[in-house]
Amino acid sequence: MRLILNFGGEMTGPRFRNTAQRAAVLEEVRRAERHLTAGEIFERVRRTDPRIGYGTVYRTLHLLAEHGLIQELTFADQASRYDARVDRHDHVHCQLCGVLLDVDVPVALIARHVASEQSGFAITSHHTVFAGVCPACQSAGQHPAGCGGAGQA
Repeated sequence: MRLILNFGGEMTGPRFRNTAQRAAVLEEVRRAERHLTAGEIFERVRRTDPRIGYGTVYRTLHLLAEHGLIQELTFADQASRYDARVDRHDHVHCQLCGVLLDVDVPVALIARHVASEQSGFAITSHHTVFAGVCPACQSAGQHPAGCGGAGQA
């Protein structure tokens, strides 16, 4: 008998077998107050299941993202982060401390239309990340390398 994974969301693509470990990984992503890395999720899941391996958590995160149950946010030189919010939204990312927050930017939808018109692509999705310096880092007088100050463009 095959168990089908169903976590209250609509499944896209082929279904897959539910396990207690997969459910625990998804629960940690959904419970998180911020966007966690695979390592952070592994540490949290390991508190309740000390037998779980990092590889299992990592593969499960990719599987959940592939099926649209979570979002994987990738950054060129940093660890991916995982977001329980799967509706269309954007993010702001501090280049100094790494904080990553959800933002709803309706104007970003116009960018999707422009990208489609200019490229001829049938755009199926898009994700925008606004990079900058968060208020806490600005208050501390920090700014990214090569920038004369937090307020300059």
